[in-house]
Amino acid sequence: MMGSIQDQRNNKKVFWKTVSAFFLSHIGGLLIANIFCFGLSSLFSGYGYLAVIPAILLLYSYPVYSTMWNAGHRDVNAAQFGHMSLNRFRGVWYSLAGSLPIIVISVGFVLSKFGLLFNFVIPYKLLNAEIWPIINVLNDTVFLPDFAVWQIFLIAFLSVAAPVLIGEIGYVAGSYDFSIKKKLIYKNKKAEKKK
Repeated sequence: MMGSIQDQRNNKKVFWKTVSAFFLSHIGGLLIANIFCFGLSSLFSGYGYLAVIPAILLLYSYPVYSTMWNAGHRDVNAAQFGHMSLNRFRGVWYSLAGSLPIIVISVGFVLSKFGLLFNFVIPYKLLNAEIWPIINVLNDTVFLPDFAVWQIFLIAFLSVAAPVLIGEIGYVAGSYDFSIKKKLIYKNKKAEKKK
């Protein structure tokens, strides 16, 4: 009985520790994405988006993916030793809980379209730099009235879905101990030995 209560307390600590790590890695990814958005802003037109969108998403995803990969790997190890039970959607729960500030900002963005809040397109782009190029593809203006309602809802959805999806992919990869970095490094070492 006492061990069960202790495990529940530890699981709550692990949950909130992972949620805060996810949010901090999201902020780190945003800083990286903002730097590259400003640096690559000359490519924000024409076919330049075909290079900028995947580049920004890839650069943003590294801190989020690696944090959630570590969480998935840690949870599998804890489950193997009987400290917790595995849940297939734990990565989604971690990511959604860590995305609560993003959800609040996205709801504010939608409300601002209907005149309930001020026009904050530029701060919204800065706070969601991972999808900044996608926002510019949809509508490159800084005036909220120029956005269609469906564009506002799509942008709000993408700003929440992108971090959650990247976090879930990282968590699942970690829980299956699938490491892209290890695959690339060991693949190159094997190729060098054959030569």
